[in-house]
Amino acid sequence: MTCDDNVPKSRALGAFDFRGEECLESAVKAGAGWCLSFLNTATVPTIPYLEENYNCDCTSEAVAFGSPSTEHSVMCSNYAVDGDEETLLKRLLVDIYPNTSFSAVLDSYDYWNVIDNILPRIKKEIMEHNGCMLMRGDSGECIDVVTKTVFKLWDEFGGTVNSKGYKVLDHHVKAIYGDSITVQRCKKIYQILIENGFACSNVALGVGSFSFQCIEEDGILKPFTRDTFSSCIKATYCEIKDVPTPIFKDPKDGGFKKSQKGCCIVFNDDDVGLCFQDEFSWKQACDATKCGENLLTPIFSDGKMVKESSLKEIRNTLWGNEF
Repeated sequence: MTCDDNVPKSRALGAFDFRGEECLESAVKAGAGWCLSFLNTATVPTIPYLEENYNCDCTSEAVAFGSPSTEHSVMCSNYAVDGDEETLLKRLLVDIYPNTSFSAVLDSYDYWNVIDNILPRIKKEIMEHNGCMLMRGDSGECIDVVTKTVFKLWDEFGGTVNSKGYKVLDHHVKAIYGDSITVQRCKKIYQILIENGFACSNVALGVGSFSFQCIEEDGILKPFTRDTFSSCIKATYCEIKDVPTPIFKDPKDGGFKKSQKGCCIVFNDDDVGLCFQDEFSWKQACDATKCGENLLTPIFSDGKMVKESSLKEIRNTLWGNEF
């Protein structure tokens, strides 16, 4: 309705559910089903699965596509070194992905500061980039974030009007929201774009584990995903040129997404149960483990398993001697 006929509709939505699925097999099979209608997926193992089971050849036909994407540990660790986000964005455009489209997650600290202030300062690098830079918000109200991003990118970078009379952003920039998209939210985003004269192809929308795994019972949505149980893994510490560096994310519009900072220790408080404390150095955390003040113990180290647990040990941890 709003896009030129040569715009591939099979790339309108992308699957980002892998990290929230309960296992590899579930993610691969869900990805295979997704690829019946769409090409964009971050579930790479879906490709050999389809080749093995459904007689396809990814070297000669379109099976699935993805693109390079930054993530929070990359943005946060570079911020810890550079003291800003502008330096890394320039490097991504000029040195790392000069001829490749990529998405950059921009809400580690203040998304709208990046959109309003940093992007204009690196406009030259963006316009000379041989590819598209996709601006990714990851916190706040996704409908509002992704549509406002399109409007602001148009004001800064302009674009063209297609054959159907809708505005299309300059090919160097685009908006992306890589999770949280439901059918209802997708429709609302498209509706707002259309009402403001923009083609729907100005956004790339990501469908995550919420939409893949949400159970509906008696007309009520009951999501049982990693978000339901506040289960996520974030990098909090790195060493850059042997310098210990605590890292963290703290989105301005997503306070509940603030991550721990530096190394952490976990301890048992008689009144409230398990607690954690962060902002330790690696040595402090290791020393706390050695003297029994840190309940976290190494399971993997340098790619090797250093501690194995039997079923009996795990049951005893959970139940004591009552099992």
